[in-house]
Amino acid sequence: MARYVVDVMPKREILDPQGKAVLGALPRLGFGGVVDVRQGKRFEVEVEGDADDERLADVRRMAETLLANPVIEDFVVTVEALPHGEETHPWVEPEGPLAEELAPDEPADETPADEPRTDGAPAEAADRDDA
Repeated sequence: MARYVVDVMPKREILDPQGKAVLGALPRLGFGGVVDVRQGKRFEVEVEGDADDERLADVRRMAETLLANPVIEDFVVTVEALPHGEETHPWVEPEGPLAEELAPDEPADETPADEPRTDGAPAEAADRDDA
């Protein structure tokens, strides 16, 4: 498994309102001496196999066509080494127990579609009239 990192930033000549908002907030929070802030995006793309020039070219094409808007953004693609034995990010965890992890007598958390949810979770898009 190979991990490629795509860092996307607005071009210098493009206005960055989010960066300006952060720049304005930092002194109010007690952080002085900051002269500029630019806000961008970071994508971590994991692909099968080892890192090589062909996969790097594929990820660059992904960045050019989907991850960045080359008209207003610059991007850089780098290869990031995975820690030994790690195949994906440690924080990528399933929500709750997997079905095979449930005891046979333990019910899965399923709310019928016609009953309102009581846990505060939003309704599924398919259940909404505006979807």
